Amino acid sequence: MQRLREAPPATSEREDESIASPPELEPVPVRERLELLRLSGVPPHEVDTFLAGLEAPYLPGESPRERADLMLDVLEEERLCELAGSTGRRVGLAALETLLRLGYPYALEVTPEMLARGRGPQALGISSRSLLGLGLTAVNVLLPVTLLSEEFFSYLEALSDDGMGHGRDEVFSGPARYLPLLVLALLVPPVLSALLEWRKSPRLARTALTGVQAMVGLVFILLAITEPPGDFWVYGVERFLLALSGMLAWVTASCLHPREEPPEA
Repeated sequence: MQRLREAPPATSEREDESIASPPELEPVPVRERLELLRLSGVPPHEVDTFLAGLEAPYLPGESPRERADLMLDVLEEERLCELAGSTGRRVGLAALETLLRLGYPYALEVTPEMLARGRGPQALGISSRSLLGLGLTAVNVLLPVTLLSEEFFSYLEALSDDGMGHGRDEVFSGPARYLPLLVLALLVPPVLSALLEWRKSPRLARTALTGVQAMVGLVFILLAITEPPGDFWVYGVERFLLALSGMLAWVTASCLHPREEPPEA
């Protein structure tokens, strides 16, 4: 005997429609809200109301031309563009987005000055860690330049003095003789790495530059270890300077090394 299967209960179409349909936005008088924004001391909730009105339907009789003219008026005033709601959304950027949604020909009426006001101040394009690395690089370059420049120029004078012969290499320390090379080795890799980050270049090139910077730091530390022993005031200061520059170069390489970007939610 064949068993009868019970049909699944039919869902109510009205319940599905009530669940799926979002609440409709009511039209907002955008012009009146804009006049309120022109007053001094506008609270953030007034800005939120204006921003919400840009997403709502038009008022009866309101045309896209009228809405576009309002947005262009907003982009003409720096103060209005800088106003932000409770979530941090700027009025100028919202006006630009509204004109883009309106499309042709309204979006073409945006001048470069309006675009700059709407977008607001742009980020530098370099992370805070890279800025820290550049600051350490400046310190790392100023240290040998400040402490060894006098001896370096004395070495240049000795080069033109034939009377010293080969004995000049024994009088002047190694770091002082090669001061320009030391400065270039400390300066070029970090600056190039920061420039590549600013230009959004591939991570591989930046990783290679930070590797070069780390190798420079290792060479400096090895030079500090292999400096000839002697009077501290003659060689000890030079060895300490090389070791400090090497460690700063390592820290700089760590700051400039590209990090994995967090995945977008």
